Amino acid sequence: MLINIKKINLIYMIILMIFSYELTYAANINIVSTKTYIDNDIIYLDSYSELKLTKEAYKALRQGISLEMHTDFQLLEKRKWLWNKIVFKKTLVHKLEHKPLTENFLVTNLNNGVVNYYKNFDAAVNAISKISKMKLFDKNKLKKNINYSARIRLFLNVDSLPSPLRPRAYFSSDWNISSQWYRWKI
Repeated sequence: MLINIKKINLIYMIILMIFSYELTYAANINIVSTKTYIDNDIIYLDSYSELKLTKEAYKALRQGISLEMHTDFQLLEKRKWLWNKIVFKKTLVHKLEHKPLTENFLVTNLNNGVVNYYKNFDAAVNAISKISKMKLFDKNKLKKNINYSARIRLFLNVDSLPSPLRPRAYFSSDWNISSQWYRWKI
């Protein structure tokens, strides 16, 4: 009987940890605005977010740990009886680094290889937080008489951190840097 109570308590603690992990997630990034528009039959995206690193993530960045920020976009087909179907998805990946010798911050767009240097942290974070004219897809791929919605989120990819730091980052709220999904109609 004692073993069964210990097993039940362990299961209860694991469930509690999972739910508390989800509740602490999505605290450091706020997607302020998004806009999709058509130019020459191509749908583009503009987006702006407020991104704040935790003290621990900022400290790691200053000590030479690069941070990989992902922006996920998804186009969803709304359906009545089934869950929404993902019709299109795209991920924009930025790598944020600090260069201690020059005190510059480096932002690399890993999708196209473009590298930009910034003299201060705020300018580098602003470059990651702002998406301007990101090409999504041809508007002719959309079916008529179908309702579409889109969603976007921005988050720190914990899997890109160095191996010794990952176990701590998976369970620490200091590394849960993410927005919630921001949704709008297309």
